Amino acid sequence: MIIRPGRNLLILIAIEILIGVVAFVWEPILGIIGLSLILVIGVAIHDARRAARLIDQIKASRRLPRVVGRGVPFEILLNVTNETSTHIAGEIRDVRPAACQPIWNSVAFDLVSNGACIELKSACKIPVRGLHRFGSLWVRIQGPFGLIEVQREITTQDEIKILPETFASRGELQKDLKAELQVLDKVNRTRQKGSGSEFVTLEEFRQGDDPRRIDWRATAHHRFPIVRRYQVERHRDVLILIDNGRLMGTMTDRGSKLDCAVDASLNLARVVLESGDRCGIGFFDSSLRGHLRPMAGPNSLRNLVECVYDLQTQWKETDFTRVFAEIQQRQSKRCLLVILSDLGDAETSRMHCAALEKLNRRHLVLFAALRTPLLERVIQGPMETVVEGASKAVAMGLLRDRGRSLHALKHVGLQILDVEPQQLTLPLINQFIELRTRNLL
Repeated sequence: MIIRPGRNLLILIAIEILIGVVAFVWEPILGIIGLSLILVIGVAIHDARRAARLIDQIKASRRLPRVVGRGVPFEILLNVTNETSTHIAGEIRDVRPAACQPIWNSVAFDLVSNGACIELKSACKIPVRGLHRFGSLWVRIQGPFGLIEVQREITTQDEIKILPETFASRGELQKDLKAELQVLDKVNRTRQKGSGSEFVTLEEFRQGDDPRRIDWRATAHHRFPIVRRYQVERHRDVLILIDNGRLMGTMTDRGSKLDCAVDASLNLARVVLESGDRCGIGFFDSSLRGHLRPMAGPNSLRNLVECVYDLQTQWKETDFTRVFAEIQQRQSKRCLLVILSDLGDAETSRMHCAALEKLNRRHLVLFAALRTPLLERVIQGPMETVVEGASKAVAMGLLRDRGRSLHALKHVGLQILDVEPQQLTLPLINQFIELRTRNLL
């Protein structure tokens, strides 16, 4: 509990100081000042005791959602209850996480007696993924005469998970990409049709069916042509790898490149699990920092989310050679490797391409290269100074090396996706569906 002077006490002290100036010309006023000071001190002590008793009877709590999308506004509810028989007016302050916008929130309340309760609402948003903790609530009231203010901390620890924005809300995905229903329809059709080898059922021959799939034993039994129906194999392994190295910390219109990669990877994981395949996830920079083996079932999505939803870049240089050597040891079975990263300068890209080519010999590799919007802006910007001209030359050189590296990867058989970070989700999902339909997994 914290006790401090109130506004009225400060005013009285200022008046006493002004009156004290008169003592230089009229000495008898000192007695009046002394008596008034004793009176003020007595009333202040009474105020402090009264306010301390009242504030102990005030109860406060906070309610907020458990999961919210990144940058999506949400509502915080503060419940304040007066358990005394006295009217109380005061102020409550909410201690919020450093990433919260706005971070400061102090609200006045006015409660009548006998268990009166008030609900205070405030809106905020958190533009940073991860687990964010709210601190204590601070309640402040004044004594009956306003001479003393008393503050008390009400300990309450509330947490909120901030997930990627479109993953947290499928409505956001539909609103932003205008294609969720189309994607889900493709997934549903992929389960049932395709050139796979997993037997589904026997059906009557129809025009357009492949005669090589006629089941002659069933045909002889039913006395009309019967064909075997197949579907694309299910329970294939898909492993998503997210680069959280230096290049992924670049900012875009929708957060960093890493934010876009995490968002797209979790949406892809949802589609993979719903299509009947197994999905795993991992993240890396100079080494493999985290890894979950491919698992099946919609309930596995929670484990994948817990693994990467709070992933942040550590600004280290990415080492594909070391990381992919670890992947070769941990994932011996052939799978679809979805790598969300980018390529840098020519020398580093050469080493990365060699590692990717080696990895592609065992697995089917889909490399999603996330462009750097800043390079395009530098190239399209004006060139009025020597510095601007040099910046443009460097940017053009980086894009040239990047383009050559991606072309080399395509040449050795890798599946390449070259997109803007904020537009990654839908092309990534569609590419997976295309590979699955073609039975390349």
